[in-house]
Amino acid sequence: MSQCLNPDCLHSNPKGCQFCQKCGSKLRLVERYYAKSILGQGGFGRTFLAVDDFKPSKPPCVIKQFLPQAQGTATLEKAAQLFDQEAQRLELLGKHSQIPELLAYFTADNRQYLIQEFIEGDTLQ
Repeated sequence: MSQCLNPDCLHSNPKGCQFCQKCGSKLRLVERYYAKSILGQGGFGRTFLAVDDFKPSKPPCVIKQFLPQAQGTATLEKAAQLFDQEAQRLELLGKHSQIPELLAYFTADNRQYLIQEFIEGDTLQ
């Protein structure tokens, strides 16, 4: 399955699709990452279990999509700045056994994305 990343759609598509069958959005980010399912969401975004299609082993990863619910230009600018700072801090921390490694940070379709290492285990809930 490939999960559509369009916040207004989120349709689950059959494996092998390049575009969402419901809204027509591309299913791969930067022609490399595709979402399999939604892991969670909060006030600043949504996270997806994903696959890195560039690596031979097709390892799992996490797509973190910046999607703030806040209103107002100043609030949105501050939220975007904090998302950017999160990427910078993760890069500075590098590889650590207790923190998911930052794999990529970019903007696609006018949205910011973090790609992080997927660490299997129980949620905090």
